[in-house]
Amino acid sequence: MSPDPDNPSEQQKREQILSKLPLVISSVSPQKKNPDRFSLYHEKTFLIGVSSQSMLDFQINKGIKLTRTLFMQIIDSEEYQSAKDRAYRLLSGRDHGAEELRRKLIKKGFSPESTRRVIDEFSDKNLLNEQTYAKKFAADKFQLRQWGPKKIEAALYNKGVPKNVIQDVIQNLKADIDQKDACLELALKRRKHFLREPDIYKRKQKIFRYLAGKGYSPDSIQRSLPKIIEQLNA
Repeated sequence: MSPDPDNPSEQQKREQILSKLPLVISSVSPQKKNPDRFSLYHEKTFLIGVSSQSMLDFQINKGIKLTRTLFMQIIDSEEYQSAKDRAYRLLSGRDHGAEELRRKLIKKGFSPESTRRVIDEFSDKNLLNEQTYAKKFAADKFQLRQWGPKKIEAALYNKGVPKNVIQDVIQNLKADIDQKDACLELALKRRKHFLREPDIYKRKQKIFRYLAGKGYSPDSIQRSLPKIIEQLNA
């Protein structure tokens, strides 16, 4: 599809401004809908919108010359600040691993460089900690949804958590929980469902498939089956 000359993209608008630079900023106006942002003009031509932080960082004011270099520095800074704001909002909703946060920022349209800077800064500030995130994720999934170690391990892997962190967290989880008791509790919650199957062999198969799907090891399921069958029939 060819570009629409009547509706240029943001990139096209930037290129149009770049082709005219350098230009002197003749006026600076606060934006009506966002008082923390300012619009820069050369005479009646809009140049760029910037945050108050960029105004301070680059000492922007009326009368300075907006060069191509300064323009691109402002663009990069604005994107970085926007990516950082987005990351804060995501983390305020729930914890994220570094890779999960990176994927979301990239998907939102932020550049790899801005995204990398945000991830690095947040990691340095300990706002992102893979070990803490993975440990909390594992505990929440086990306690709230009764996922077993295998399902938790697969989920952490899909979220991009480093392999060594996953191994450590899963090892500690296995040491802290009783998979046999967890299997029993899960199966008893579905008592009516399993008792609909009159054939005891097929009933055991259904229980096994269900618990395996929840992420429990074959050994844990096999060890829990006798007690499950006993209590289902009680």
